[in-house]
Amino acid sequence: MRITHLETIHLVDPGAAQETLVRVHTDDGLTGIGQAESPALVIEAILRTDGGLQDLLHGEDPLQVERLWQKMYAATGLFGRRGVTIAAIGAVETALWDLAGKALGRPVCDLIWTACCTVRDRGEVKSKVVPYATVYPPGDTIPEIVERFALARDRGFRAMKLEEWPGGFAHVSVQHDVEIVRAVRETIGEERDLLIDVQNHWSDVGQALATIRALELYRPFFIEAPLPADNLAGYARLADAVDTRIAIGDWGFTTRFEFDEIMEKGRVDVVQPSAVRSGGMREITRIAEAAYRRGLICVPHAWCHMVGVAAELHLAAVLPNMPYFETPMAFPDSPIISELLVPPIQVDPDGFIDVPRRPGLGFELNDEVVTRFRVAPR
Repeated sequence: MRITHLETIHLVDPGAAQETLVRVHTDDGLTGIGQAESPALVIEAILRTDGGLQDLLHGEDPLQVERLWQKMYAATGLFGRRGVTIAAIGAVETALWDLAGKALGRPVCDLIWTACCTVRDRGEVKSKVVPYATVYPPGDTIPEIVERFALARDRGFRAMKLEEWPGGFAHVSVQHDVEIVRAVRETIGEERDLLIDVQNHWSDVGQALATIRALELYRPFFIEAPLPADNLAGYARLADAVDTRIAIGDWGFTTRFEFDEIMEKGRVDVVQPSAVRSGGMREITRIAEAAYRRGLICVPHAWCHMVGVAAELHLAAVLPNMPYFETPMAFPDSPIISELLVPPIQVDPDGFIDVPRRPGLGFELNDEVVTRFRVAPR
């Protein structure tokens, strides 16, 4: 079996969402799917440019996933190493794992197993994993926020994330932030975890300290991206000063090398590599293992990118320090989110998702949705 070509699929649902998918094709008809949270035209250029990923992988054995990752990473070093090129490599790598699983008749979680030393686990792949729901946008008023979080609660989610929003959390005052978080906590109850994402909106450590201390009563599981992404010295000061976990990793961070810097210089408690941006599934296992050695947890991102969510299922099934991973609860919903994969990813009434035992990632693209929403990369 040899790789014949790479395909970029750009899906747009105006006013709701857009997605960039990558599909790897082989000469025996098997395909694999991946996804990048990046502009489709840019991903297309990285694949199609002379000497790009298409040229690098043509005629290669798709089962040699880690060697092909190294080949892509090394060959694009002058214009890559970080950023959107890594997102493209990660999308292709995820598609290669999907292909490998299909060719071998095995789920991806069996193929990406990684050994973290000194764990008490018995080396078994989990059969069920736990998502958290990102409620986004959270709502323009407290009653609307309450309504949306009540819906997430009623769908069975064990953890939910509150996002900053103009006129809402992180934009008005500490008192307003407390009112919002109190309302959400009262809505979801004491037994569920509440995650809070500031999206880099606080500008200084003092503001972050004052707000986090005011919210401690409501037991946030973590505070995500409280400061600008480049302020690692500020993250260290903040993480050392509060008991609440501080999380970072979504805002353009890629590869184990940047995450080593986050953990060493930023001293955060939670690393958040993106399943659709950070370099692929094996790269996230390396980041998670490095975090585990430091006593940290890894909670990956994907937002509404459902192939990324499918990848997260397999990662959470094998990593001992991944208590949650991101799934979307989008307003408005879109078929390119909730109907993109066949079968659909579903949360059971107890808040779990079954880890698929089907070959590869265990999902195929919904051809009707792809046909309906596909446009040329732009």
